Amino acid sequence: DAGDYKCVATNDAGVVERSLTLTLQSPPVITVEPVETVIEAGATAMLNCQANGEPPPTIKWSRQGHPVVSDERVTVLSNGSLRIVAARKEDTSEYECVARNLMGSVLVRVPLTVQGGPSRAKGSIIGNINDIEFGIAFLNATVTDSPDSETRVIQAKITNVPRSLGPAMRKLVSILSPVYWTTAKEIGEAMNGFTLTDAVFKRETQVEFATGEILRMTHIARGLDSDGALLLDVVVSGHALQLPSVADVNVKDYTEDYIQTGPGQLYAHSTRLFTIDGVSVPYTWNHTISYDYTKGKMPFLVETLHASSITTEYNPLEETVAFKIHASIAKGDRSNQCPAGFGLDSTGPYCSDIDECETRDTCQHECRNTLGSYQCTCPSGYRL
Repeated sequence: DAGDYKCVATNDAGVVERSLTLTLQSPPVITVEPVETVIEAGATAMLNCQANGEPPPTIKWSRQGHPVVSDERVTVLSNGSLRIVAARKEDTSEYECVARNLMGSVLVRVPLTVQGGPSRAKGSIIGNINDIEFGIAFLNATVTDSPDSETRVIQAKITNVPRSLGPAMRKLVSILSPVYWTTAKEIGEAMNGFTLTDAVFKRETQVEFATGEILRMTHIARGLDSDGALLLDVVVSGHALQLPSVADVNVKDYTEDYIQTGPGQLYAHSTRLFTIDGVSVPYTWNHTISYDYTKGKMPFLVETLHASSITTEYNPLEETVAFKIHASIAKGDRSNQCPAGFGLDSTGPYCSDIDECETRDTCQHECRNTLGSYQCTCPSGYRL
């Protein structure tokens, strides 16, 4: 019934008329409700919200009671929808769409969940192991949630692996690639590599076997490509324990402790076992990770990564190494205490390395400081 009306009165003496507008006001009614949304980090979230009313209502968005402020990533569109591009884990929240006019307002809530990493990874591996050059090997990986959603499952295949190296690489597959740390399932407030660094970092790794071999690796993560795949390059050099191709290799579950040692600096270390035909062989390794310090730091001084259900296989006909690993990351057992060999730097707070060599009588002769530890050496002709 709303509209323009005209009243016209006539008689023999003439005509008179008056015009009027009838407006029927009504409170807002949400006609298109936003739905609960779960997306991967880096994707675009679109929360749709439309309303009718008279006068036509305005639509505003808030986040847990606080107005949403538009920026280069977050925009309220002309149709009332909320668009968030390059979504981050910290965008996870409950959002409110509020439609308001002179007659009142109406509110609807919707949760948005942004999940901690990319679903694919690809890259190259170059270098030499045991003085054997293997040209360029190619890595392709997929990342999915486990059925119980307690871990992320990383499945990967490395192609172009020479038969002389394939058996030895079976025990190295997980540390050959930083995909498992970058995409590990985040438990609680813990951050994986993607959330912390946007998958742009450099990682130096050293592996030491109980039999004396030392292998060094450099990992360069270059963010995501246009399809959302993690890009990385790996350079390997050194020696690894040789294994017969027919040996049964089993990599045990393990944990890694990641320690915030400074702005844009992490140190990680672990000792683990693999078995060769049922015989356990220990080896140890450490990482130093550097990234853009403006990305911030881990929410804890120490985070612990859990790796489990590791399977690995080398196919000599295809010259490929395939592996699967379940990974999650959580706050450390003592998440706000520095481990042995580190001291608390309250400016971060960070865990800075303690130089044990500054302490008198640490070693009888030469002392060499290392991250979290130290080594004593003897003069020529002597041994420890």
